[in-house]
Amino acid sequence: MALTRVSPKALARRIARAIGRIPAISAIVRYPPLVGAIEKLPGARLLYGGGWTRIHPFDRLHGTDTSGFAAAEDLPENEGARAYACFYAGSQPNVLRLAIAALPPVDPCTFVDLGCGKGRALLVASEFPFRDIVGVELSPALAKIARRNAASMARRFPRRTAVRVAVGDASAFPLPAGDLVLFLYHPFGAEVVAGVVAGVEAAIAAAPGRSIYVVYYNPVAGHCFDASRLLRRRFAGTLPYGADELGFGPDEADPVVVWQGGAASAPPPAASANARIHVAPGGTRATLEDL
Repeated sequence: MALTRVSPKALARRIARAIGRIPAISAIVRYPPLVGAIEKLPGARLLYGGGWTRIHPFDRLHGTDTSGFAAAEDLPENEGARAYACFYAGSQPNVLRLAIAALPPVDPCTFVDLGCGKGRALLVASEFPFRDIVGVELSPALAKIARRNAASMARRFPRRTAVRVAVGDASAFPLPAGDLVLFLYHPFGAEVVAGVVAGVEAAIAAAPGRSIYVVYYNPVAGHCFDASRLLRRRFAGTLPYGADELGFGPDEADPVVVWQGGAASAPPPAASANARIHVAPGGTRATLEDL
């Protein structure tokens, strides 16, 4: 079997991360009151990483595990998610909060995160009075972490709407009845997104009196929703990270587009809602361009 050469820097990073995962050590380096001080020490970047790989302030505050970055090839080889996933990285809470604020009152809606990963968006959604909150994740390993995070958050905030996580194919997941807010953080490519669009259209056709909103964060395959005759744009904008989130992701603001269908009331007219989606080379990042 051929051996893969690893650079000394990469090897040091792997060793540091492995040491940091030892339960006794992990409990110390991830203890929220100590993280800020430990991060200032020389070599701490090896433990905590940079950007997406750093321990996010959201996790420090809540004691959860939603940080990190994982390419599809980093998932276990026997997982079907490898063939369809783009990558895992947690969405920025402030971006999601602003996107939800662009919706009408969410009390009658079920929040469904398609490709929920470790569940950060689900935990942020629990700050709002959704009727129900459901995550769908194809990777059993990530779904297990999401459930653990949901349980931890439920212990801290027992009055919030409970979070449920299902293992399954997002394009084939049966959408719950009633009004919905579907959330995607570019979890998979256009082929799977097209399946999601078909499911949304079928749900609207079966019950046209319901309202369905699609919140697409980093809308690389947004053209699939734009092509639907049953959906229309409600909002498009590049939303800023919170001040404490800067440095914990690839940028300082991220694009979000919201579509709506069914009985959803027409949004106030705004040319910005029709901003053109531009996909950067490599097909993993989208930006919005005003028309």
